[in-house]
Amino acid sequence: MDKPLEHVLSACTDGQLAESVQNGIPDAFAELTARYLDLVRAKATPFHCTFLDADDLCQEGLWGLYLAACTYQPDKGARFSTYAGICIRNCVVAAYRKAVNGRQLPPNGFVPLSEGEELSAPEADEPEVLLLSKERLETVQEAVQKVLTPMEQRVLKLYLSGCKYSEVAQKIGISQKAADNALQRVRQKLRKQSS
Repeated sequence: MDKPLEHVLSACTDGQLAESVQNGIPDAFAELTARYLDLVRAKATPFHCTFLDADDLCQEGLWGLYLAACTYQPDKGARFSTYAGICIRNCVVAAYRKAVNGRQLPPNGFVPLSEGEELSAPEADEPEVLLLSKERLETVQEAVQKVLTPMEQRVLKLYLSGCKYSEVAQKIGISQKAADNALQRVRQKLRKQSS
């Protein structure tokens, strides 16, 4: 009588399990996951922070374990546990760095309205980044409609389209000082809204 696959896999070494993953046996990765989950958590814990969920870090660590299983070559001289530890850590660190870099974006998509600052779209083609950017833009648009008067909205729109204070004033039919004051109120209101 044949032994159940789970029993056979539990008797395998980590290297043999990695080879089984490479040969397309999905239960082999489940066994590796059971063996290495504590290591994944240990590698993820130092990087846990308020803007990066612990479960997300563990998921990245599991991805590192899977990559290790798929690319492990026993003839290279490293034990699987050493190689897996490095792959897990690299994936966790990459996820952390990506999250930290994302935190450098203005909060809630708030854009300073100072002279000389350039506005730019995110340089990523990743769907998550594009979705977050769209959500931030919608948040800013809601704030603009909610807290700004119609005249302040017009001033802001003209200013963001590249008009100077004098051009804004001329197009709306107000003094340059009134345009400047309106833009100052816009800045204050949006700062207050984003804090």
